[in-house]
Amino acid sequence: MVVVDAKITASTERLLIRPLTIEDAEDIVLMRSHPETMKHTPLLPSHDVEKSKAWIQGCFDRENCWNFVVELLPSAPGTSTTWPRVIGMIGAVRAPEIGYMLNHNYWGKGYATEALRGFIPLFFEHYSGGPPGRFEYAEAHTDPELTASQHVLEKVGFKLHELREKDFENPLLGLRDTLVYRLYRSGGEAQTASE
Repeated sequence: MVVVDAKITASTERLLIRPLTIEDAEDIVLMRSHPETMKHTPLLPSHDVEKSKAWIQGCFDRENCWNFVVELLPSAPGTSTTWPRVIGMIGAVRAPEIGYMLNHNYWGKGYATEALRGFIPLFFEHYSGGPPGRFEYAEAHTDPELTASQHVLEKVGFKLHELREKDFENPLLGLRDTLVYRLYRSGGEAQTASE
């Protein structure tokens, strides 16, 4: 079972990135219940908190899964003192593949870019050798339709690596292409001169 050590966190100007816990299920279901948020994932929208708890437990049960949540810091503009506490998720979904998802109410405010910039150093530190292994790059998969996500990846330094045609079966949209982006570890082999 892989449960992220509670001491592993990162803070940005507006966000706290901390390990995912079962107690986050009620905030996670707010994301998982929204059709647009789930549109490009392998899961259908669900309002069931128990299914969100089972999904979180499934993350803990997979060896190559290392997930965090994204919270607004109390000083961030528009922060509610009550609900939701968690506005997103980010992590290694199948290392070296990383992913992120935000509550739709927080789209378009730069939080995804900020969270990804905060998470990447954690990823490369965790996967620098030792028991979890070492990866020379982080990889992100996105649907060609998700241009906002592609812009987030590019802002953080990811580069388009390849197009995989008809390799993802989406429960709503059918067979889809995948754009694969990579970000190499500092000093990694495949960095470009501009990095």
